[in-house]
Amino acid sequence: MILLTACNQKKVELEIGKADIIPKPISQLDGEGHFEIKSTSIISVENEEQKDVVSKFFNQFEKVAGFIPKIEIGRQGDINFTSDESINQEGYNLKVTTNSITIKAATNAGFYYALQTLKQLLPIAIYKKSLQNIRWGIPVVTIDDYPAFGWRGYMLDVSRHFFSKEQVKDVIDFMGELKLNRFHWHLADDQGWRIEIKSYPKLTEVGAWRVDYNHTDENKSDWWGRPEQKSGEKATYGGFYTQEDVKEIIAYAQERNIEIIPEIDMPGHAQATIAAYPEIGCVNALPYVATGGVFKNNTYNPGKEETFQFAEKMLNEIMDLFPYKYVHIGGDECNKEQWKVDPFAQQRMKDENLKDEHELQSYFIKRIEKIINSRNRIMIGWDEILEGGLAPNATVMSWRGERGGIASAKAGHEVIMTPSNYCYIDLKQGHDDLEPNLGYSRLLLSKAYSYKVIPDTLTTEEGKLIKGIQANLWTESISDWGKLTYMTFPRVYAIAETAWTPNKNKNWNDFTDRLLTQFDRLDAQEVRYAVSAFSPWIDHNGNGKEIEVTMKTEVEGLAIHYTLDGTEPTFESPTYDKNLIISENSELKARAFKNEKAVGYVSSKKFLVHLAKNAQVINEKGEEIKDITDLSYGALSKGDKAWYHFSNNVDLTITLDNETEVKEIQFDALRFTISGIYPPKEIEVFGSVDGKTYTLLAKKEQLEEASEQGRNKVSTTISFDPVKVKVLKFKANGFEIIPEGHHKSGSSSQIWIDEIKLN
Repeated sequence: MILLTACNQKKVELEIGKADIIPKPISQLDGEGHFEIKSTSIISVENEEQKDVVSKFFNQFEKVAGFIPKIEIGRQGDINFTSDESINQEGYNLKVTTNSITIKAATNAGFYYALQTLKQLLPIAIYKKSLQNIRWGIPVVTIDDYPAFGWRGYMLDVSRHFFSKEQVKDVIDFMGELKLNRFHWHLADDQGWRIEIKSYPKLTEVGAWRVDYNHTDENKSDWWGRPEQKSGEKATYGGFYTQEDVKEIIAYAQERNIEIIPEIDMPGHAQATIAAYPEIGCVNALPYVATGGVFKNNTYNPGKEETFQFAEKMLNEIMDLFPYKYVHIGGDECNKEQWKVDPFAQQRMKDENLKDEHELQSYFIKRIEKIINSRNRIMIGWDEILEGGLAPNATVMSWRGERGGIASAKAGHEVIMTPSNYCYIDLKQGHDDLEPNLGYSRLLLSKAYSYKVIPDTLTTEEGKLIKGIQANLWTESISDWGKLTYMTFPRVYAIAETAWTPNKNKNWNDFTDRLLTQFDRLDAQEVRYAVSAFSPWIDHNGNGKEIEVTMKTEVEGLAIHYTLDGTEPTFESPTYDKNLIISENSELKARAFKNEKAVGYVSSKKFLVHLAKNAQVINEKGEEIKDITDLSYGALSKGDKAWYHFSNNVDLTITLDNETEVKEIQFDALRFTISGIYPPKEIEVFGSVDGKTYTLLAKKEQLEEASEQGRNKVSTTISFDPVKVKVLKFKANGFEIIPEGHHKSGSSSQIWIDEIKLN
């Protein structure tokens, strides 16, 4: 019986982790062999504080390993924690040999970060959600490590879309694992107030709820064109954190060495606040929480004393909750048009001898700073708080590039660098047509990684005022957890490494090699993330006869394999080594490979070589337009040169080389309604053999589709009975006046078309 049991026993395999640490340590010396954590291992700590830090880590380990090594105070063990006052306050030394692990640090923060590195050294199984029947090997390595910057942040906007208490804790978890230590919590904006204030209950009773018109389809972004709340319409979307929730989250963050910086945006971005308490708003203030976009009538009234009474009471409750020195008051994108017509605001300018509304904003900010300074706290604001004169003790968060940060540092103020073109992780991270339709503009992983935090224009002393960097996730298009993680990973790795690792130690190719191991860790946790940097970027250029296709990947050293018949590419598919020339209808699919293993996603694009290619096109002015039949197709971007721009009317004559039988006409139009770009609401197609006598072939009305707001491409097909023609007239109409409630209401629409395709 004993022999039979032994024969049937499943062999427990040894798994050894990889030393692919992000953020990259200051010094890492890889050795040979491994150390194995066993149920019989002894962990030695010096005191109860260390024991608490170590226990929390190994309680996580127990969930997947099924055991926890014994933790003892004072006894020499297999895994030893030792205090060393000579080490940087957040630094640590970690040494793994085949026989032991030694961790040294000066503080509990250092021990915590050492354990986060140890977690990355463990097998991938540590990240799984169920018990793993393996042996736990850690590679031999010696690491000395400490951070480049003291401020290593991540900002989450919970106003535009609300995330639950547990989801906020999940954010804090991944921050801790990446050694980020500042959670910037954007708690109030036009679209929602998210924290309980007992002095002002309507902030959550009214301000936490809005009407939501969001589409569930992530490929259709409509944030910037949502209709305003109608009279009597019930506001049901939103949520808020009770003060008990906040205390729980703060305690949770403290265990992970993370400070929380609350942000209450003022004096602009405050429509949710004003909806709850209109008496502190300006003339023409709107009575509801905003549904999307940036709103005009959304400012605190700096002319009323009750405004400052409200701010003082509210901010004191905020400061009672958050036991940290920084309070963020926003200060960005303040629309001052209300102040120009508000009698209280104008009276304040006269009373205080303020020359313009910029100085009025500065007056407001300085009074708010006094409230915050009176509690021995420091006010942070976005770089707009520089306008009209910087508050005396403020810290500036520079988002509109580096200019505001540089000016602030030269003026002697602390600065956190978070320029949007390097740190805004709500921006697109790949080719517009190959990525989910989330975010706007673009921030590639390589650009996020390339950022040098301290500008060369600063002196050494001025550079010391740059406290660090953070990733910012605004959530206009981030409506659920999967979108949050997709936009966060892997760019948060790049920004975390920039925050922790000296610029001279960073290396793009080394980073992307380590990133593949991080992807395995994310897979083990079933986390959605972006592989855009590892995926083929398909570009093309048409010359009217054929299409030239180029492909590349952001990550270097990858081989691209492709097919042209719509089948999935494998390593055996043709290798892309020169530009492709396409002269017939094709569906290109491409994938990148590293060491014969597929990485990234399959990039796909259809290329139609249609009957009207290179046809002569004349507009109503008699001008020839070459771009409409040149076989160049526009991407979902205003910057793509393939889009041809019309006013709200299109009138084209298309002359084919020969009399040809046709049965349908197709075209793509860009919808980008924040800029007044709409698909046409009515299209007519006429055909002729001689160019003199025309017959109506088809007419299509699509008023409802044309009236939708958002950002996407709209494909239109107009079919008709097969007919032989040599000349076609194509007419399309947009909006003479864009409808009320739209972003550009009252003006005329534009129509952008990339290619008129004839079949």
